[in-house]
Amino acid sequence: MERQGLLAAALVAVIGGCVGDIGDRGGHAPAPPSGTSGGAVAEPTLRKLTLAELTHSLHDLLGDVTVGPVEPDTDQDGFFSVGAAQVAISPSGVAKYEQVFDAATAAAFADPSHVASILACVPKDTADETCLRSAITAFGRKAWRRPLVEAEVARYLDVAVFVGGDAGDVLEGLRHAVWGMLESPNFLYRVELGEASAAGRLEFTPYELASRLSYTLWSTLPDDALLDAAADGSLSTPEGLHDQAKRMLADPRARQGVANFVSELYGLWRLESVFKDATLYPSWTPTLPAAMREDFLRRITDVVFDDPGDFLSLYDGRKAFVNNELAKLYGLPEEAVDGFRSAELPADGMRRGLIGSGAVLAMYSLPQRTSATERGKFIAEAMLCKTIPPPPPNVDTKLADDPAIGPQTLRQKLEPHRANPACAGCHGMMDPLGLALENFDTVGAFRDNDHGLPIDATGEVDGAPFQDAAGLAARLREHPEVAGCLVKKLATFTAGRAPVSSEEPGLAELRTELDASGNRFDELLLALVTSDDFVFAQPPRDTP
Repeated sequence: MERQGLLAAALVAVIGGCVGDIGDRGGHAPAPPSGTSGGAVAEPTLRKLTLAELTHSLHDLLGDVTVGPVEPDTDQDGFFSVGAAQVAISPSGVAKYEQVFDAATAAAFADPSHVASILACVPKDTADETCLRSAITAFGRKAWRRPLVEAEVARYLDVAVFVGGDAGDVLEGLRHAVWGMLESPNFLYRVELGEASAAGRLEFTPYELASRLSYTLWSTLPDDALLDAAADGSLSTPEGLHDQAKRMLADPRARQGVANFVSELYGLWRLESVFKDATLYPSWTPTLPAAMREDFLRRITDVVFDDPGDFLSLYDGRKAFVNNELAKLYGLPEEAVDGFRSAELPADGMRRGLIGSGAVLAMYSLPQRTSATERGKFIAEAMLCKTIPPPPPNVDTKLADDPAIGPQTLRQKLEPHRANPACAGCHGMMDPLGLALENFDTVGAFRDNDHGLPIDATGEVDGAPFQDAAGLAARLREHPEVAGCLVKKLATFTAGRAPVSSEEPGLAELRTELDASGNRFDELLLALVTSDDFVFAQPPRDTP
């Protein structure tokens, strides 16, 4: 018990000592973000690692360790990346991170042979200061996305020696040093604040730019090649930045970076908690959500990496990826040997594009019925960048059956909302889009009636009429705002805030480059991370 107390005291000393030492800025840490309306901030701020970023970073540092529960991500402006710039870790959250890092480092250090794969040097005992220093320096550089200064190296060296000596195990001492580095704000927050530049704007330092680049393209921390480019100054040149971005986009980790973006943009994380009434919908099995997620992400990686092409073809395309369970839902033939494979949806069917995927149809529905409002809101916000305010207070949003009227379709039940002046504005934007998907039930299976009544899936989007879900998908593909919306969403995700007016010219340039590339998303990523607005930590000033 006495030894455990000593170990805990040593770790607390390390954590407490580094809280005020973020980014080697004279020992003064910028205040955690207090939050702003709409996420629009003019100055850079600390950004807490999202769960995806934290998980990927820990796996790159420690190997395939289990990442336990931490404070949930905060959704702001449709993105966890924006919410991460608006919140700080609570006291109870600190305790959760401590438990997670304790368990993760214990697992990583349990096998001495594995330790050699995560440390630059494995010391034989606490007297091997050269090896200890090398291990701490290399691990800290990677975890904190910058070199440690001498005082920081000395601090963790002291912990490793003290704990290792007390425990009689130098690796236990190193484990506590690593544990302390992970609990530091230098790891838990993306410290990308910029410094004054000749251009009159705050500019990201080379190491901050490396961090920004890696979390944008890979959703994880920089590798040694990127950190070396920051160290030798080549990342600070347009040519060097372009070369690194091209290299990173060709790396398999770019797939997890794109997957992270689309998972936030389209709300794919919702699948983890989707619930359906098992009595009404027995086809909703525990394995179906995972299949839906796999289909959705494979569609994305196919058009971005495997067969690079028009990203907007995802909005009305017939290509899907199915196993037998999902094939049955989509009305496609099953195969004798089950497994995921590409498939073509019927040319004469209504199911098209991402809005016809099982993931979207199931996520934006209710346990016992569909929700034209939720589905329409998703399309309006995620694909068209429309702003849908919350419903007015004291408005009844329930759509209960009225025995006096008898069976009604969802379109009929929603008519009173569209007739109510307090609701008409929003429902007028959402309902026509969502009602186009009424031929698909809450699980995503096709149906030709609602309560035995024929379904009217006609509607219009910004003046362009359509007959059904397939027609809506085609209208989305050709809508003049969808490409610009994609650019804006990517810029918001990357910056951790909504764009400000002075950045509109930069967004317009990206939109032009996207169009010139044939809507190639990989080319859009390359253009974004090599643009001025990505390199500078501060938006340009508005000009009169």
